[in-house]
Amino acid sequence: MKLDTSTDPQTGFRPPGSLGDAHMALARYDGRFSMRNAAHLVRRAGFGGTPNDLTALTSLGVDRAVDSFLHPSGTAVDFPAYPPTDILFDQKKNRHATQLWFLDQLVRTNQPLVQKMMLFWHGHFATSMQKVPPQLMAQQMDLFRAQGLGKFPSLLAAVSKDPAMLVWLDNRGNSKAHPNENYAREVMELFALGLGNYTEDDVKEAARSFTGWTLDKSLAFLDNPKLHDDTPKTVLGKTGNWNGNDVVNIIVQQPAHSRFMAHKLLEFFVYSDPETELIEALASVYAISGYDIPKTVGTIFRSNVFYSSRAYRAIPKSPIEFAVGTLRYMGVTTVPDNLPYVLSRMGQDPLNPPSVKGWDGGPTWINTATLLARFNFVNALIATSIQKKAATPMAMPAPVAVAATISPDAIVGQAGGFDAQKVVSTVVNAALQDDVTFDVRSTLVSFVNSINTRAAVATAMTTVAPVATAASAPPPGNPLPFGPENYQDKIRGVIALTLNLPVNQLN
Repeated sequence: MKLDTSTDPQTGFRPPGSLGDAHMALARYDGRFSMRNAAHLVRRAGFGGTPNDLTALTSLGVDRAVDSFLHPSGTAVDFPAYPPTDILFDQKKNRHATQLWFLDQLVRTNQPLVQKMMLFWHGHFATSMQKVPPQLMAQQMDLFRAQGLGKFPSLLAAVSKDPAMLVWLDNRGNSKAHPNENYAREVMELFALGLGNYTEDDVKEAARSFTGWTLDKSLAFLDNPKLHDDTPKTVLGKTGNWNGNDVVNIIVQQPAHSRFMAHKLLEFFVYSDPETELIEALASVYAISGYDIPKTVGTIFRSNVFYSSRAYRAIPKSPIEFAVGTLRYMGVTTVPDNLPYVLSRMGQDPLNPPSVKGWDGGPTWINTATLLARFNFVNALIATSIQKKAATPMAMPAPVAVAATISPDAIVGQAGGFDAQKVVSTVVNAALQDDVTFDVRSTLVSFVNSINTRAAVATAMTTVAPVATAASAPPPGNPLPFGPENYQDKIRGVIALTLNLPVNQLN
């Protein structure tokens, strides 16, 4: 797979083809809701799932399937509120423990869109454990889960008072005597309006409005009137004795805000560099809804453009999406202890975005080094889950053994016996909904039928994943034709090769 990385990473690349009528693009999709459509929805609105998940979703049809994400029924999985207190305040352990707590919720959730929106907002309102105490990062993730599918003005007001954000952008030190412009600038540039839609004077006046919003000794939010500048300010053309809540409302009411958020949501859920007409059409939906995130996201998930060939597998998976999706597909419910390290090697250190702009994402996720880290993760996971024994792949610490629901025995049973064609079809259909070429399928069948597993792995990896090395190859098996004597290794190998295909790097 070769992705164009020549464009600005904040823009990415637009899929080929034309949009046509933007309003028809956002109109409700009324075509057949196939297994591929269901898998597409599960990847974008969540982190993928098992074949049984897809079968159940397909039976619902588009509207009910989307509703199942927007309005999940049943009791949510009961996650611990935070890592244990003795760990949360242990400086040697708290960062890693908080990352595992964060990832565990993505892997085991039964409300995937809640968690996907948490990940979206984490990248949007990017704060980091480089500066913010882990316990405050954990609180912020809870805020995103609680309000991420609500109305944006309420979320923005809550983020403006959030302790993690007050630390990250220094507003806790913003006072009448010493105004600090960091948060006022970023709330306009990165969080709500975008460059060119405000002036330096707007930043200065907004900063004065946010004075007095600070933290108490326990690191909880405190509105201190003694530190607040209560004189009149003019922000974005409106004059009054504004405070932070007033500024949030003024910002959201700007026409530029609706276009800004529509662009961000389309890039995250549909494809990069969306057309201006599509942005304007979704911005209208967003504004008319009263800045309602579920209604806006629901419009996307039910739209023609979302189920178009242009949007299908059009976005490179982030490392977190790739790793969590792989764990969920394999039915693994225990997060490997080394997963934060592995994700960092892939280019996304959990809860540690590189700057206030978050991760660049898009094509920047994909390069030789990060792909090799993905391949190593897949093969280590298969070695430690299907084989149920520890393994230490090159350049990775030993992961914790975890159990998967996918097994060679189950795949042989589903395929109806030791038939290479049927085994490959079973794996490729379940993992990729048959999104492979005839040549790739033939290579996988040849691998299963080969009598020299090591040579077959080398040939297959060269064919389906050209940047792979011996470090990312599955372990050699018994050099016998495919059958009862050596099917375990062959099926483990074909699962690894399938999950490492270029097409599986795309949402």
